[in-house]
Amino acid sequence: MFWFKIIFLFSSNFSIFTKQEFFWKLRFALMKNVISLMFIFISLFNYGQKSSILKEQELGFKKAQKFLKSNQIELAVEVFLYTYKLDIKSKYGQLALVKFDSITQYQVIRKNIGKWVLFESGSNWGFTPEANVSKRKILVITEHEFQFYEEDIATKENKLITTEKIALTTKKDISGSFNDFVFKDKSLWGFYFDEKRNILRQINTGEESTEGRTEIVCGNSEFNYRKYE
Repeated sequence: MFWFKIIFLFSSNFSIFTKQEFFWKLRFALMKNVISLMFIFISLFNYGQKSSILKEQELGFKKAQKFLKSNQIELAVEVFLYTYKLDIKSKYGQLALVKFDSITQYQVIRKNIGKWVLFESGSNWGFTPEANVSKRKILVITEHEFQFYEEDIATKENKLITTEKIALTTKKDISGSFNDFVFKDKSLWGFYFDEKRNILRQINTGEESTEGRTEIVCGNSEFNYRKYE
């Protein structure tokens, strides 16, 4: 079909072309079809490559799930992360990221199960030490809940203020992660253990909504805790 078009084009119009014009038009027609073929080959190559990566991600995700079920947590974390990095925008890439974030965050919580005492609050603009000499604020972390109490220092009696289920947000932050915990009021909080200072940090990172989430990048409210003694 291609050659027929060329012959028809130039045979019907040859009389109006000079010899030089004829060869230039022939060259242009050939180049145009070569470029079209190149685009076809590139598209097929990219499709094959993408299909191969997606298959590898599927296998990686399933393997990581098996590691998780057999309680090989470290291996599961590594394979989920590898699967995510193969293609961060694919279906399995996103599923792997959610799993990776949830495992790593629950590991943080698991390591910090216990009783903590609030000793200062504020933001990166500055902190205020807790000054109440008769009562203090207590955070108790269990496998399933954050429990907030007010303790009478003299009697050691605790008054429950509120409890929050340990639940990760399903809304991505600006880095594409799901690292924050969502509270009943839809506020989002990150919990981090600062090994240098040996303290637990609770940082407000934004708020969850039906459309997504907000992101606080400066002046975040923060509560810092020491281990209860």
